Amino acid sequence: MKHIYVFIFIFLSAAEVYSQSVNLRLSTQFYSWERADSINGSEKTAHLKGYQNMLLEVSGSKWSFNTLAQIDEDLVNKIGRGFDYRFYNFYLKGTNLFDVMDLKLGRQYLYSGVGRGAIDGIYLKVKAGKKREYQFTAFGGALTPLDYTFSDYKSLDENFLAGGMFQYFGVRDFNASLSYMNKHKKPESYTAVRIDSAFMTQEILIDTDSPADQLIGIDLNYLYNKKHNFFAKAYYDINNKVFYKGEINASVVLTKELRFSAMYEYREPQISYNTIFRTFNFKQNQEIGAGIDYTFKNGVNAFGRIANVIYDDDNSLKFQLGFSHPSFGLSYTKYTGYAGFSDGAYGYYYRQLVKERLSMNAGIGFSSYRVSEYATDKTDVLSGLLGLTFRPNPQFSIDVQGQINTNRIYKYDTRVLVGINYWLFKKF
Repeated sequence: MKHIYVFIFIFLSAAEVYSQSVNLRLSTQFYSWERADSINGSEKTAHLKGYQNMLLEVSGSKWSFNTLAQIDEDLVNKIGRGFDYRFYNFYLKGTNLFDVMDLKLGRQYLYSGVGRGAIDGIYLKVKAGKKREYQFTAFGGALTPLDYTFSDYKSLDENFLAGGMFQYFGVRDFNASLSYMNKHKKPESYTAVRIDSAFMTQEILIDTDSPADQLIGIDLNYLYNKKHNFFAKAYYDINNKVFYKGEINASVVLTKELRFSAMYEYREPQISYNTIFRTFNFKQNQEIGAGIDYTFKNGVNAFGRIANVIYDDDNSLKFQLGFSHPSFGLSYTKYTGYAGFSDGAYGYYYRQLVKERLSMNAGIGFSSYRVSEYATDKTDVLSGLLGLTFRPNPQFSIDVQGQINTNRIYKYDTRVLVGINYWLFKKF
């Protein structure tokens, strides 16, 4: 895995020269599995793949460099190139510049109301008012390549994402935002056979325009009495002239131990303006649900949920019951109606075998489902995992995990994951 360590050396060298502090998390994982040939099922090959994940933050007084990268390499029986890399984040960040502005420059993922997606560009936030209660955000840039490398960029004027958001924090425990996004993504052109007016076939070039998504949205959030939370959103698709998402959520604390929640959501499939998928028939649906949670003195949280997805002429009910705790938990989920008929259960267990040094975790899941009420055959799926974590000190740990899955396609699918994790924080 020589490629991996070249990247790490470059980043750490830059960190020591220019930073006041370095926050580094490294996770090295080895994943092993057996692969059956799709043509000749009797032929099987063993595979071992190495992954290196790196989260790095190099900080100064107001500026920082941030990256989240993943590199993988085939160590046994190469598939394709045998080596790939991805940079999910790679940006320079300025915080509270001139006491009014935040700036990000580079590869980043946006979470800005309706503005969501990965860009290689700029993000700017300006804070105004005596208490910074007015905040204005603008962003724009090229669409990040689908493989998260730094190649295969398309023409910028036809492949970009831009937009902005206004946020208001002037009322205590209340915030509201108005956001906008404009995305252009030109599909690859292709040739296809079509029939002309004389019913003769001819080959023509299909070249679609770039306008993809143009959205506007409102988000509202209110925390009453420091414990009751209310949230609402409404999103509109400008290109397709359709209201495609509305949501209301409420969470109310009835007593110290008892909480109640309720939700309603309206969903229109959000399909891009210039995609071929708009030729298919699709309709909106609605979902309404409620839940209750009770926390016992020993930390166990018992919960129950019920939700109903409503279609034009049918519906689908979902029920969930269970209890959870940091060390153990068990849940049961049932679906009925249009989405199919299924029953599923999942349990987990965690325990420290040697305090702050060695721990184990286990999980098992089982589900049984039918695709419709008229289906006679049921499909059963069983999965499980068992793992150990050894942590000789707070900065270093080793994980070993075995996984097994069995269903009607795979009699037994077994895999092994080994991970080595390292955390470093240092001030210079």
